[in-house]
Amino acid sequence: MTNYTVDTLELGPFTTESGETINNLKLRYEHVGYKGQPLVVVCHALTGNHLTYGTEDDPGWWREIIDGGYMPVNDYQFLTFNVIGSPFGSSSALIDEDFPKSVTLRDIVRAIEVGIEALGYNRIDILIGGSLGGMQTMELLYNRKFEVNKAVILAATDKTSSYSRAFNEISRQAIHLGGTDGLSIARQLGFLTYRSSKSYDKRFTPDQVVAYQRHQGNKFKKNFDLDCYLTLLDVLDSHDIDRGRDDVTEVLSSLETKVLTMGFTDDLLYPDDLVRAVGERFKYHRHFFVPDNVGHDGFLLNFNDWAPNLYHFLKVSQFKRK
Repeated sequence: MTNYTVDTLELGPFTTESGETINNLKLRYEHVGYKGQPLVVVCHALTGNHLTYGTEDDPGWWREIIDGGYMPVNDYQFLTFNVIGSPFGSSSALIDEDFPKSVTLRDIVRAIEVGIEALGYNRIDILIGGSLGGMQTMELLYNRKFEVNKAVILAATDKTSSYSRAFNEISRQAIHLGGTDGLSIARQLGFLTYRSSKSYDKRFTPDQVVAYQRHQGNKFKKNFDLDCYLTLLDVLDSHDIDRGRDDVTEVLSSLETKVLTMGFTDDLLYPDDLVRAVGERFKYHRHFFVPDNVGHDGFLLNFNDWAPNLYHFLKVSQFKRK
Protein backbone atom coordinates (compact mmCIF):
# COMPACT_ATOMS: atom_id res chain seq x y z
CA MET A 1 0.00 0.00 0.00
CA THR A 2 1.47 3.31 -1.04
CA ASN A 3 1.68 6.31 1.27
CA TYR A 4 -1.62 8.23 1.14
CA THR A 5 -2.52 11.49 2.88
CA VAL A 6 -5.52 13.80 2.76
CA ASP A 7 -5.23 16.81 5.04
CA THR A 8 -5.87 20.54 5.36
CA LEU A 9 -3.20 23.23 5.66
CA GLU A 10 -3.98 26.38 7.66
CA LEU A 11 -1.72 29.10 6.31
CA GLY A 12 -2.75 32.39 7.91
CA PRO A 13 -3.84 35.64 6.23
CA PHE A 14 -4.07 35.74 2.44
CA THR A 15 -4.90 38.83 0.37
CA THR A 16 -6.59 38.55 -3.02
CA GLU A 17 -6.07 40.66 -6.13
CA SER A 18 -9.11 42.74 -5.15
CA GLY A 19 -7.53 43.59 -1.77
CA GLU A 20 -9.89 41.40 0.25
CA THR A 21 -8.44 39.14 2.92
CA ILE A 22 -8.94 35.51 3.87
CA ASN A 23 -8.10 35.57 7.57
CA ASN A 24 -6.81 32.01 7.68
CA LEU A 25 -6.20 30.43 4.29
CA LYS A 26 -7.22 26.77 4.29
CA LEU A 27 -6.05 24.39 1.57
CA ARG A 28 -7.31 20.82 1.41
CA TYR A 29 -4.90 18.52 -0.39
CA GLU A 30 -4.15 14.94 -1.36
CA HIS A 31 -0.61 13.50 -1.42
CA VAL A 32 0.15 10.06 -2.82
CA GLY A 33 3.58 8.45 -2.87
CA TYR A 34 6.84 9.02 -1.03
CA LYS A 35 9.09 12.03 -0.58
CA GLY A 36 12.09 11.65 -2.81
CA GLN A 37 10.12 10.43 -5.79
CA PRO A 38 9.68 12.91 -8.68
CA LEU A 39 6.93 15.36 -7.74
CA VAL A 40 3.80 15.62 -9.90
CA VAL A 41 1.55 18.60 -9.13
CA VAL A 42 -1.93 18.04 -10.58
CA CYS A 43 -4.31 20.99 -11.03
CA HIS A 44 -8.00 20.11 -11.12
CA ALA A 45 -10.81 21.39 -13.33
CA LEU A 46 -13.77 23.66 -12.52
CA THR A 47 -15.94 21.32 -10.46
CA GLY A 48 -13.19 18.83 -9.64
CA ASN A 49 -11.39 18.37 -6.34
CA HIS A 50 -8.12 17.34 -4.75
CA LEU A 51 -8.85 13.61 -4.95
CA THR A 52 -6.79 12.76 -8.01
CA TYR A 53 -6.05 9.21 -6.82
CA GLY A 54 -8.66 8.59 -4.15
CA THR A 55 -9.16 5.23 -2.46
CA GLU A 56 -10.23 1.75 -3.50
CA ASP A 57 -13.77 2.49 -2.31
CA ASP A 58 -13.87 6.00 -3.78
CA PRO A 59 -11.44 6.25 -6.73
CA GLY A 60 -10.20 9.71 -7.69
CA TRP A 61 -10.96 11.43 -10.97
CA TRP A 62 -7.60 10.49 -12.52
CA ARG A 63 -6.91 7.16 -10.85
CA GLU A 64 -7.08 5.35 -14.19
CA ILE A 65 -4.14 7.43 -15.46
CA ILE A 66 -2.01 6.39 -12.49
CA ASP A 67 -3.06 2.76 -12.05
CA GLY A 68 -3.19 2.32 -15.82
CA GLY A 69 0.60 2.66 -15.88
CA TYR A 70 0.79 5.99 -17.68
CA MET A 71 2.10 7.72 -14.54
CA PRO A 72 2.78 4.79 -12.18
CA VAL A 73 2.42 5.50 -8.48
CA ASN A 74 5.69 3.67 -7.86
CA ASP A 75 7.53 6.16 -10.08
CA TYR A 76 6.11 9.47 -8.80
CA GLN A 77 4.59 11.28 -5.85
CA PHE A 78 1.39 13.19 -6.58
CA LEU A 79 0.15 16.40 -4.97
CA THR A 80 -3.23 18.02 -5.67
CA PHE A 81 -4.78 21.01 -3.90
CA ASN A 82 -8.47 21.80 -3.82
CA VAL A 83 -8.66 25.35 -5.17
CA ILE A 84 -9.97 28.14 -2.98
CA GLY A 85 -13.60 28.91 -3.72
CA SER A 86 -14.40 25.22 -4.22
CA PRO A 87 -16.72 23.44 -1.74
CA PHE A 88 -14.43 20.51 -0.96
CA GLY A 89 -12.47 21.73 2.05
CA SER A 90 -10.37 24.72 1.03
CA SER A 91 -11.35 28.28 1.95
CA SER A 92 -14.66 29.14 0.27
CA ALA A 93 -18.00 30.80 0.81
CA LEU A 94 -19.23 27.45 2.17
CA ILE A 95 -16.96 27.48 5.23
CA ASP A 96 -16.02 31.16 5.59
CA GLU A 97 -18.79 33.74 5.88
CA ASP A 98 -16.25 36.51 5.15
CA PHE A 99 -14.88 34.83 2.03
CA PRO A 100 -13.93 37.44 -0.62
CA LYS A 101 -16.58 38.53 -3.07
CA SER A 102 -14.05 38.59 -5.91
CA VAL A 103 -11.57 35.75 -6.57
CA THR A 104 -9.46 35.34 -9.70
CA LEU A 105 -7.48 32.53 -11.25
CA ARG A 106 -4.31 34.30 -10.13
CA ASP A 107 -5.58 34.20 -6.55
CA ILE A 108 -6.11 30.45 -6.57
CA VAL A 109 -2.68 29.93 -8.13
CA ARG A 110 -0.93 32.09 -5.54
CA ALA A 111 -2.71 30.11 -2.82
CA ILE A 112 -1.44 26.86 -4.36
CA GLU A 113 2.08 28.28 -4.42
CA VAL A 114 1.81 29.05 -0.70
CA GLY A 115 0.65 25.47 -0.11
CA ILE A 116 3.48 23.91 -2.12
CA GLU A 117 6.05 25.96 -0.20
CA ALA A 118 4.43 25.09 3.13
CA LEU A 119 4.87 21.40 2.35
CA GLY A 120 8.58 21.99 1.74
CA TYR A 121 8.83 21.69 -2.04
CA ASN A 122 10.87 24.04 -4.21
CA ARG A 123 10.90 22.07 -7.47
CA ILE A 124 8.19 20.40 -9.56
CA ASP A 125 9.13 17.56 -11.87
CA ILE A 126 5.79 17.42 -13.68
CA LEU A 127 3.06 20.08 -13.62
CA ILE A 128 -0.20 19.00 -15.23
CA GLY A 129 -3.79 20.18 -15.55
CA GLY A 130 -6.82 20.13 -17.81
CA SER A 131 -9.30 22.92 -18.55
CA LEU A 132 -9.23 25.22 -15.47
CA GLY A 133 -6.31 23.08 -14.32
CA GLY A 134 -4.46 23.87 -17.54
CA MET A 135 -5.01 27.57 -16.90
CA GLN A 136 -3.51 27.17 -13.43
CA THR A 137 -0.55 25.41 -15.01
CA MET A 138 0.10 28.40 -17.28
CA GLU A 139 0.03 30.86 -14.39
CA LEU A 140 2.32 28.68 -12.28
CA LEU A 141 4.80 28.56 -15.13
CA TYR A 142 4.66 32.32 -15.68
CA ASN A 143 5.17 33.04 -11.97
CA ARG A 144 8.42 31.01 -11.89
CA LYS A 145 8.15 30.32 -8.16
CA PHE A 146 9.35 26.79 -8.80
CA GLU A 147 11.64 25.15 -11.29
CA VAL A 148 9.44 22.93 -13.46
CA ASN A 149 10.97 20.19 -15.59
CA LYS A 150 7.92 19.23 -17.68
CA ALA A 151 4.42 20.66 -17.97
CA VAL A 152 1.27 19.29 -19.60
CA ILE A 153 -1.61 21.59 -20.59
CA LEU A 154 -4.80 19.81 -21.62
CA ALA A 155 -7.81 21.47 -23.27
CA ALA A 156 -6.94 25.01 -22.14
CA THR A 157 -6.20 28.27 -23.94
CA ASP A 158 -4.36 31.42 -22.92
CA LYS A 159 -7.60 33.21 -22.06
CA THR A 160 -11.26 32.40 -21.53
CA SER A 161 -13.00 33.14 -24.80
CA SER A 162 -16.02 35.39 -25.29
CA TYR A 163 -17.92 32.27 -26.35
CA SER A 164 -17.13 30.50 -23.07
CA ARG A 165 -17.93 33.59 -21.02
CA ALA A 166 -21.33 33.81 -22.72
CA PHE A 167 -22.24 30.34 -21.44
CA ASN A 168 -20.98 31.29 -17.98
CA GLU A 169 -23.20 34.36 -17.95
CA ILE A 170 -26.26 32.32 -18.86
CA SER A 171 -25.39 30.00 -15.96
CA ARG A 172 -25.18 32.95 -13.58
CA GLN A 173 -28.53 34.29 -14.71
CA ALA A 174 -30.13 30.87 -14.24
CA ILE A 175 -28.76 30.67 -10.68
CA HIS A 176 -29.81 34.19 -9.76
CA LEU A 177 -33.32 33.57 -11.08
CA GLY A 178 -33.81 30.02 -9.88
CA GLY A 179 -31.56 29.34 -6.89
CA THR A 180 -30.71 25.64 -6.60
CA ASP A 181 -33.04 24.79 -9.49
CA GLY A 182 -31.11 27.36 -11.48
CA LEU A 183 -27.90 25.62 -10.43
CA SER A 184 -29.31 22.42 -11.95
CA ILE A 185 -29.99 24.25 -15.22
CA ALA A 186 -26.51 25.78 -15.16
CA ARG A 187 -24.97 22.34 -14.82
CA GLN A 188 -27.06 20.96 -17.66
CA LEU A 189 -25.93 23.83 -19.85
CA GLY A 190 -22.33 23.21 -18.87
CA PHE A 191 -22.59 19.55 -19.77
CA LEU A 192 -23.65 20.46 -23.29
CA THR A 193 -20.45 22.46 -23.72
CA TYR A 194 -18.26 19.71 -22.27
CA ARG A 195 -19.47 17.02 -24.69
CA SER A 196 -19.92 16.97 -28.46
CA SER A 197 -23.14 16.52 -30.40
CA LYS A 198 -21.62 13.36 -31.92
CA SER A 199 -21.07 11.83 -28.48
CA TYR A 200 -24.67 12.61 -27.49
CA ASP A 201 -26.05 11.05 -30.67
CA LYS A 202 -23.89 7.99 -30.16
CA ARG A 203 -24.93 7.51 -26.53
CA PHE A 204 -28.57 8.63 -26.31
CA THR A 205 -31.90 8.55 -28.06
CA PRO A 206 -33.76 11.90 -28.02
CA ASP A 207 -35.91 10.63 -25.13
CA GLN A 208 -32.98 9.27 -23.13
CA VAL A 209 -31.04 12.53 -23.31
CA VAL A 210 -33.78 14.47 -21.52
CA ALA A 211 -33.64 12.12 -18.53
CA TYR A 212 -29.83 12.17 -18.58
CA GLN A 213 -29.65 15.96 -18.52
CA ARG A 214 -32.10 16.17 -15.62
CA HIS A 215 -30.20 13.50 -13.74
CA GLN A 216 -26.92 15.40 -14.10
CA GLY A 217 -28.53 18.66 -12.99
CA ASN A 218 -30.28 17.15 -9.97
CA LYS A 219 -27.14 15.33 -8.86
CA PHE A 220 -25.08 18.50 -9.12
CA LYS A 221 -27.44 20.72 -7.14
CA LYS A 222 -27.30 18.21 -4.28
CA ASN A 223 -23.51 17.85 -4.30
CA PHE A 224 -22.18 21.33 -5.16
CA ASP A 225 -22.63 24.60 -3.34
CA LEU A 226 -24.40 27.37 -5.26
CA ASP A 227 -22.20 30.22 -3.99
CA CYS A 228 -19.06 28.23 -4.69
CA TYR A 229 -20.16 27.65 -8.26
CA LEU A 230 -20.70 31.37 -8.75
CA THR A 231 -17.21 32.02 -7.35
CA LEU A 232 -15.64 29.53 -9.73
CA LEU A 233 -17.46 30.94 -12.76
CA ASP A 234 -15.86 34.29 -11.91
CA VAL A 235 -12.48 32.57 -11.56
CA LEU A 236 -12.92 31.02 -15.00
CA ASP A 237 -13.90 34.33 -16.57
CA SER A 238 -10.86 36.05 -15.04
CA HIS A 239 -8.38 33.88 -16.92
CA ASP A 240 -6.17 35.80 -19.33
CA ILE A 241 -2.47 35.06 -19.08
CA ASP A 242 -1.71 38.42 -20.75
CA ARG A 243 -3.97 40.59 -18.59
CA GLY A 244 -1.95 43.58 -17.36
CA ARG A 245 1.30 42.07 -18.63
CA ASP A 246 3.44 42.79 -21.66
CA ASP A 247 6.16 40.19 -21.08
CA VAL A 248 4.31 36.87 -21.17
CA THR A 249 5.74 35.57 -24.45
CA GLU A 250 9.21 36.68 -23.39
CA VAL A 251 8.91 34.90 -20.04
CA LEU A 252 7.39 31.68 -21.39
CA SER A 253 9.88 31.43 -24.24
CA SER A 254 12.78 31.80 -21.80
CA LEU A 255 11.76 28.82 -19.67
CA GLU A 256 13.67 25.53 -19.83
CA THR A 257 10.42 23.67 -19.10
CA LYS A 258 9.41 21.08 -21.68
CA VAL A 259 5.74 21.57 -22.50
CA LEU A 260 3.14 19.22 -23.97
CA THR A 261 -0.22 20.60 -25.07
CA MET A 262 -3.22 18.49 -26.06
CA GLY A 263 -6.37 19.58 -27.84
CA PHE A 264 -9.50 17.50 -28.29
CA THR A 265 -11.69 17.29 -31.37
CA ASP A 266 -15.11 18.95 -31.13
CA ASP A 267 -14.05 20.98 -28.07
CA LEU A 268 -16.45 23.91 -28.25
CA LEU A 269 -14.78 25.91 -25.49
CA TYR A 270 -11.06 25.40 -26.14
CA PRO A 271 -10.44 24.53 -29.81
CA ASP A 272 -7.35 22.58 -30.74
CA ASP A 273 -5.70 25.38 -32.74
CA LEU A 274 -5.87 27.74 -29.75
CA VAL A 275 -4.51 25.07 -27.40
CA ARG A 276 -1.60 24.54 -29.78
CA ALA A 277 -1.00 28.31 -29.87
CA VAL A 278 -0.41 28.29 -26.10
CA GLY A 279 2.35 25.74 -26.47
CA GLU A 280 4.00 27.67 -29.27
CA ARG A 281 4.85 30.43 -26.79
CA PHE A 282 7.34 28.09 -25.08
CA LYS A 283 10.89 27.23 -26.09
CA TYR A 284 10.40 23.45 -25.93
CA HIS A 285 6.98 22.29 -27.06
CA ARG A 286 5.12 19.31 -28.43
CA HIS A 287 1.45 19.16 -29.34
CA PHE A 288 -0.93 16.25 -29.73
CA PHE A 289 -4.42 16.39 -31.20
CA VAL A 290 -6.84 13.82 -29.74
CA PRO A 291 -9.24 12.64 -32.46
CA ASP A 292 -12.01 11.28 -30.27
CA ASN A 293 -15.60 12.57 -30.41
CA VAL A 294 -16.27 13.25 -26.75
CA GLY A 295 -15.35 16.94 -26.87
CA HIS A 296 -13.88 19.04 -24.09
CA ASP A 297 -14.27 16.32 -21.43
CA GLY A 298 -11.87 14.10 -23.36
CA PHE A 299 -9.14 14.76 -20.79
CA LEU A 300 -11.33 13.04 -18.17
CA LEU A 301 -12.36 10.11 -20.37
CA ASN A 302 -11.07 7.63 -22.96
CA PHE A 303 -7.58 7.67 -21.48
CA ASN A 304 -6.29 5.01 -23.86
CA ASP A 305 -6.87 7.44 -26.74
CA TRP A 306 -4.39 10.02 -25.48
CA ALA A 307 -2.50 8.92 -22.35
CA PRO A 308 0.09 6.89 -24.33
CA ASN A 309 1.29 10.22 -25.71
CA LEU A 310 1.55 11.57 -22.17
CA TYR A 311 3.57 8.50 -21.17
CA HIS A 312 5.94 8.95 -24.11
CA PHE A 313 6.39 12.66 -23.39
CA LEU A 314 7.32 11.96 -19.77
CA LYS A 315 9.91 9.39 -20.84
CA VAL A 316 11.66 11.53 -23.47
CA SER A 317 14.82 13.22 -22.21
CA GLN A 318 16.08 15.00 -25.34
CA PHE A 319 14.16 17.94 -26.82
CA LYS A 320 15.03 20.09 -29.77
CA ARG A 321 14.78 23.80 -29.28
CA LYS A 322 12.42 25.55 -31.69
